[in-house]
Amino acid sequence: MKHDEKKLISGINSGSRVSLSRLISLVESDKSAIFRISDSLKRKDNDTYVVGITGPPGAGKSTLTNRLIQNLRKNNKSVAVLAVDPSSPFTGGAVLGDRIRMQEHALDDGVFIRSIGSRGDLGGLSSATSAIIKLFDTFGIDVILIETVGVGQTELDIIKISDCVLVTLVPEAGDGVQAMKAGLMEIGDIFIVNKADRGGAEKLAREVDYMISLKHSENNWSTKVILAEAENDVGTKEIISEIEKFKNFEIQRDLLDKKRVKRKLSEVETLIFQKMKFELENIKDNKKVKNIMLDVETSKIEPEKAVNMIFKLFKESL
Repeated sequence: MKHDEKKLISGINSGSRVSLSRLISLVESDKSAIFRISDSLKRKDNDTYVVGITGPPGAGKSTLTNRLIQNLRKNNKSVAVLAVDPSSPFTGGAVLGDRIRMQEHALDDGVFIRSIGSRGDLGGLSSATSAIIKLFDTFGIDVILIETVGVGQTELDIIKISDCVLVTLVPEAGDGVQAMKAGLMEIGDIFIVNKADRGGAEKLAREVDYMISLKHSENNWSTKVILAEAENDVGTKEIISEIEKFKNFEIQRDLLDKKRVKRKLSEVETLIFQKMKFELENIKDNKKVKNIMLDVETSKIEPEKAVNMIFKLFKESL
């Protein structure tokens, strides 16, 4: 482990916001960093709760997130927000940057807001998200709000890292069809019809409620559809109350711990592929690998054979 990394770990373990910010930048830019620093991170006993906020573009996720921050702070909860934005094709950074709607919390020591680029990762998340959650947990955050980029049919990775998933929909955007079609019905623990002052909101809520009634539930949780107007802070308290009910429901039935264990096992597989990719990157400048690539370039061997040969070198280097 590098000297600077040791200083940052000491800082985050002591509650330094600067160290937290710099470590987030580190694990976002260097995918191998989490393997070096993970064992030195101290886990807190405050049981950080992760809430995922997802839904199609234009559903008002950022405004809703801002209202949730306000109400959680009134309940003396420390809050971290991880807003995953589309990446710039030029810099790789978040296109939208730190959310303008959330800047009123910039001077609040109980709130930490960070925008990160998805960097082309599928699933509406960044591959660094799990590592950043570990850092927030070490820092002692009570609630982590993760806002994804607008999701489509395959971008549903939020369920893999969240304790509770909020699916936000809006009327007048064909979201009834979107919800039925995109798999959002399968991952939502709480559904929110935002911008409920618009026409068609109650109709959409009834459609979603009907679809929920057809869904097979393994844990008997009664999924609720909440009408909200995030812009006017309408329905926010009900949403927070429902999140708390869902948390208590899973704790009482030992479902939360089981979900988290399953998540850790899934993370092992993800990290194996991440580690392998990093190690393969390390040997790409190997003279033998360069010769293999030259043989591909001159058509002496096919790409499939080249891959087998490179993997053989990779295994020999372990």
